[in-house]
Amino acid sequence: MSLFISLWCYSQDALHNFGNIQMHGDVQVGFHLDLINDGSFDQNMGLAGFYHSDRHLTVSGSFRPIFQDAEIMVDHDLFLEVGLGITHNANLISGDINTPRNATDINLQFLNDAFYIGDSDITKVDGYSAKTNKSQFKFPVGDVHRICPLELTSSNVNPYAKCAYFYEDPNAPSTFPEIFDTRSLVPVLSDISTTEYWHLDSSMESTVKLGWDSESRIGDLVRDLQNLRVVAWHKNDKIWENLGNATVEGDLQNGYIISEAFDPNLYSIITFGAGIPPHMLSFDNLLVSANGDGVNDSLIFEGLEVSPNNVLKIYNRWGRLVYQKDNYSNSFVGIANVNMVVDEGEHLPEGVYFYIIELFDVDLVHQGFLYVSH
Repeated sequence: MSLFISLWCYSQDALHNFGNIQMHGDVQVGFHLDLINDGSFDQNMGLAGFYHSDRHLTVSGSFRPIFQDAEIMVDHDLFLEVGLGITHNANLISGDINTPRNATDINLQFLNDAFYIGDSDITKVDGYSAKTNKSQFKFPVGDVHRICPLELTSSNVNPYAKCAYFYEDPNAPSTFPEIFDTRSLVPVLSDISTTEYWHLDSSMESTVKLGWDSESRIGDLVRDLQNLRVVAWHKNDKIWENLGNATVEGDLQNGYIISEAFDPNLYSIITFGAGIPPHMLSFDNLLVSANGDGVNDSLIFEGLEVSPNNVLKIYNRWGRLVYQKDNYSNSFVGIANVNMVVDEGEHLPEGVYFYIIELFDVDLVHQGFLYVSH
């Protein structure tokens, strides 16, 4: 105990570490005052508990403390002014863990095999949570009143990712230097949520699982959940893109949706959007099967001769342009002419695509879906 005391300064309101200390074995240390960590405090065993029922507690200082097990029981919340690491388990008993949303590196970080229990509307991370070296992780994030987790499933062990939830309009973000204009969206989308979004920072191909409740106002976006999409703001192109709906379950009040696989590094924020429902469009659904059998070998529009002055655009499931042709004359055989998901001149992957053809001579716009097979 003498070594432990010699490295701490006790004041009326805080415990201040200036030294180089470790917690060993099954030791249990309870923090009932603020913790200021200006020393080495990152090779710890045992349990570190944060406890207070009358006011909030704060962790601050120059260096991130790292604990094996942590217990949070602070009725008026634990505020992080420096990051906090967990190597085994965080037990969330009462109060949120608050992190500044304008300083994303200050977060509650789960290292390697670390996990948490007790997450709820009143025990969560109000701000940023992070994880290392996991292929699957559910970030226990939310806002003041609700937990709104994002579950990340990566294609391999993901070295690092962090996430926060924002209950605000992406057209007027509180902590980002740009706006995410919900009027700027790819043609396969019809609407974007103005209620909430998540910021996910990750660099490995992944899927995300998002949940909603009545405050998400999903009914303002869609009437049929099959038209619900996960959407994301493309960092470079400044447009909302479609990340799909590999799985969607629930009703308009509660449920979840899982995206298709995508590269999170391309996108700034993620939310819910509405796809254009096929049955609500006036179009033909077409097939292109360029296998040389003489049937559906190219994309043919009957009566195209009435408007030789036209332009055809074809988009993939994300809403990315893969083919564009002025004065189209029924020549598309499933080969891209725009460098996007495949190189120009390469066959497009099998699947569903969305097309728009503008017929300038007769002042018409024709749109629909087509399936490309080989």
